[in-house]
Amino acid sequence: MATETPLPELSSSSIGVSIPSLPLTTPIAPRRAAPTPPDVLTTVYKFPSMEPMRFAYYPATKLFLPLRRDILHRAVVFEGDATRQGTASTKWRSDVHGSGRKIRPQKGTGQARLGDRKSPMLRGGGVAFGPQPRDFSSGLPRKIYDLAWRTALSYRYRRGQLVVLGNDIDIEMNESRWLAQIMEWNHLGQGDGGSLLVARSPPQNLAQAFLGAEGHGRLKSEDDVDVKDLLKAGRVMIEKRSLDRLLERHSSDLNRTVPSAIILTAELVLAVKAHSNASEGQNYSSCVPGASSIHGTSHVLTFVQSTRVTAQMLDEYSDFREQPDDDPDDVLFNTLYGVRTIQLNRPKKYNALDGSMIRKIIPRLKEYQKSALASIIIIGGAGPKAFCAGGDVSQLAKDITENGDAGQATSKSYFGLEYKLDHLIATYPKPYIAYLDGITMGGGVGLSVHAPIRIATENTNFAMPETGIGFFPDVGGSFFLPRLEGFLGTYLALTSESLKGVQALYAGVATHYIDSSVLSNLTARLAELVFKDYDNLHTRLHVIDRTIEEFNTGLPHDEPPQLAGNLRLAIDYCFRYDTVEQIVSALERERDSSNAPPQIKNWAKRTLDKLAEKSPTSLKVTLRQMRLGLRWNTAETFNREYHIAAKFMRHPDFVNGVTARLIHKPATKAQWEPAALDGVSNDDVENFFRIEEGEDSLRLLTQGLDYDRYPFERDLGLPREEHVEQVVKEKARGRQELVDAMVEAKEGKIGVREKVEEVLGRRTVINNDGKVIWKG
Repeated sequence: MATETPLPELSSSSIGVSIPSLPLTTPIAPRRAAPTPPDVLTTVYKFPSMEPMRFAYYPATKLFLPLRRDILHRAVVFEGDATRQGTASTKWRSDVHGSGRKIRPQKGTGQARLGDRKSPMLRGGGVAFGPQPRDFSSGLPRKIYDLAWRTALSYRYRRGQLVVLGNDIDIEMNESRWLAQIMEWNHLGQGDGGSLLVARSPPQNLAQAFLGAEGHGRLKSEDDVDVKDLLKAGRVMIEKRSLDRLLERHSSDLNRTVPSAIILTAELVLAVKAHSNASEGQNYSSCVPGASSIHGTSHVLTFVQSTRVTAQMLDEYSDFREQPDDDPDDVLFNTLYGVRTIQLNRPKKYNALDGSMIRKIIPRLKEYQKSALASIIIIGGAGPKAFCAGGDVSQLAKDITENGDAGQATSKSYFGLEYKLDHLIATYPKPYIAYLDGITMGGGVGLSVHAPIRIATENTNFAMPETGIGFFPDVGGSFFLPRLEGFLGTYLALTSESLKGVQALYAGVATHYIDSSVLSNLTARLAELVFKDYDNLHTRLHVIDRTIEEFNTGLPHDEPPQLAGNLRLAIDYCFRYDTVEQIVSALERERDSSNAPPQIKNWAKRTLDKLAEKSPTSLKVTLRQMRLGLRWNTAETFNREYHIAAKFMRHPDFVNGVTARLIHKPATKAQWEPAALDGVSNDDVENFFRIEEGEDSLRLLTQGLDYDRYPFERDLGLPREEHVEQVVKEKARGRQELVDAMVEAKEGKIGVREKVEEVLGRRTVINNDGKVIWKG
């Protein structure tokens, strides 16, 4: 019998929903028709290649039921009894040992005729018309049996062991050896528990091949399979049409009035509260009037435990279901051996990210995560100009203008969806590579900057321009910007300064730099990589890192690090302060200083002009965000940004900024409210970070994989200043010797020499012995 991991202790927090505070005297609601729960998502695969073909949706009442071991047990026993037979006590007269002599005299005694010992009237005698098989079958109501069927299928689905196949499956050859290779390669064979393959009518070649590959699985028609078959195999592979027919055939119990099956109702909440009180010595029946009318209270409590994740997952699936007006071709997916490519396909809008695209990408990433064939995921953009120029904020601003509160709610929902995708990328357990080939701003940054491998090209144009449209650097900007070296992140966030080409590599935004002309060749080369099953993510990323270096075409000779030397010192000096007013004062001092180099004075003037164009509210909120973000892990980052974004949707600067800068052609100057920094109080700023009681939180798609620092930044990117400092201090060496040592440690990675030399020139001095000494 299949088993499931024990559930943790029941508590309101573990259920994952907010249980309202109800008086214990509240009467239990009468039985009513269950609300229609959201549908669940499945992927339909092509057999035998096992490549995803399309998505399919099924009602949660048919494919997402909680595990009921008692129901499954009754169904298996019922099926077993129906097949059991016996003939041990049904013998013919001639089979009974003994003579034909009568047991006792009959004539003249007045007793009835008895006959010999073979008589059917005597114990051990034979039967006159036997033998008849004994019937061991037992009874089971059809509705319970149908519920067991859907429970078994749901159990397989929730454990990722239900594989839905396209119709008319078959293989070209009827060789068992070939079938065994297919099953083993797709982790469906004997080594993974074997598979049950269910088809409407078993194809001839496939049926012949299974005869010699019994250890890898069994092939059955939809009319021959039963509940026990569904539970025995390691996985269940089933044609979609067969799944549809079986679910329809076993749905007799759905057309009735029942309590809510999936959504936690007041009845379940009262049961939880009564269970809590009972643990403190109170009797359930005494706590809740009418509680005796609830049958199987312990089952209710078990049901609450088993559905605390179910309700959350169903909500998630409903978020990702395609809408009628979604563009079917705005994201293109492709397969090349072990590589899965995701191409944003809105080149006329610079691949701006909208809800339709997100609803396609998230299910694919979840599917690739489960697929043993998907080894590497690569995301890029269509067209020569942009990877992704950001979220489609113009449409959000129009919705708010036209629909008011409803538009704000729609915008908040969009940002929640976007942040779920960004967090999924940040915690993705497989190698995820982003090609930053072109404009990479806003939402495009969320799709790329949290990836362990980020490849810049000569076309890269990276920026976070949100403060110029009355918003804030979201999509995880609270996490990655403060963790850039020094105060580069604060500078980029407040000024919207762009990093072009190789500068993204030097700043730490990208981990690699290659020419855009070799990206297609790189994709093909990555598709050739084969990893061992036991290789962890660190090992796989190292192999990919070395593979990318094979396509090294060198760095642009005329583009040294720009945010370096005196300019970098000025950035760290001016942007270290905790108020925007202090930062402005520091820039004014640099602009007016007679000792500052002309380059720095011009930079300070340009920076002041840029800040003057930004929303004062956005500037102050963003600076506070940069300081607080250092304390947040990835999960808290996206939850916090979700609340901040919702409050910006209610602030006039967002609509004013987007309308003036993006909607109006040509762009106009935005009218900020308030128009000056002194009009934004500290309380106004803190209000953006205050989470009011009762506000909904963002339910992320992955749990337990969050972190405080990017786990692979030291292995895959260029050396950071703290890494250079550590090497300088651990051993006295000359400058060239130190640079060579760090280049060797990074296996000759492109850009390491230039980055280390820049840091040494800015942060070290040479002593009398010619050794490098770290300053400060």
